Amino acid sequence: MIPYLLGFHPEHSVVIVAMRGMAVVVSARYDLHAPPEYAEPLCHSAAAAGATGVLVALYDDTITGHPLAHRAYRDELREVFDKYELNEVDALAVGGGRWWSYRCEDDSCCPADGTELVTAGAVAASAVAEGLVALPGRADLEAELEPDAGRMADVLVALLALGGEEGERPDVVLRAEDWAAVRHFVRDARRGVGVPPPEQAARVLSALMDIAVRDATVGFLTSRPERDVEVAWRDLVRAAPPLWRAPVATIYALWCQAGGSGARANIAIEAALAANPYYSMAQLLDEAQLRGMNPHEFIAGVAGDCRRVGRRIQRNRSPWGKPARRAD
Repeated sequence: MIPYLLGFHPEHSVVIVAMRGMAVVVSARYDLHAPPEYAEPLCHSAAAAGATGVLVALYDDTITGHPLAHRAYRDELREVFDKYELNEVDALAVGGGRWWSYRCEDDSCCPADGTELVTAGAVAASAVAEGLVALPGRADLEAELEPDAGRMADVLVALLALGGEEGERPDVVLRAEDWAAVRHFVRDARRGVGVPPPEQAARVLSALMDIAVRDATVGFLTSRPERDVEVAWRDLVRAAPPLWRAPVATIYALWCQAGGSGARANIAIEAALAANPYYSMAQLLDEAQLRGMNPHEFIAGVAGDCRRVGRRIQRNRSPWGKPARRAD
């Protein structure tokens, strides 16, 4: 199940799956060369979410059997789990399409030549039925956001043409029109309209440069995000010229996070920060990911307020309400 939880088949990785009973609470992956302390924020988040047990899997294709590599590393991880009162359900070494347990060397249970990984069957079928995908590797996830040079050029022309169309309309009116363009884009995605023309893509990218419109867009996440809308945001990231990419990549990251795809969210955050290293919302999301914050709690904490921002924009009002009066 691990590749479906992550969205790809991990390589040279540490994967931690924390559980409350039989329910998965937190699943996360990081590079095997990172220090064991890197697991601390993940364990903190898991414990805060009520997890009691944890499984760790160390992926390294140089592992071929006993004595298992990385045993000292696994022992240090167990100390981290103990610190957060997380019971280590099992610790696995995975390599060459087989797995071994660090906790068991009984041939009748865990054969010395390992146990073959099952890549088909009931688990895979259930995952696919839930819309989960396991791509060959992390590079395949990164490729999903590879810029589309042809569309990007068309969208850039449309963006440059937008610059002279705003006229003398008040800011509140322009913002309301921007917000209407974003809502129209989301409605089209829900209806499966397909790839938007360059002019519509440019309109949405331009609108998201306004922080208030971007925040209002987050308000869509008060309910479970639709997969079609997530894909539409992904395609818009690929069409976005560099100067316009950070806001839409951040929005896509939030959609992925809300849909349970932390790996895709991380890659989208990286894309946003590559476009603009100082983009504050992407920095905030990156920090939340590093601290192991529960994504559903994070989004629930901001989406309601963002939805109210959208309502104010529609009414041509200040997005954040009236400023508080200062006492004399």
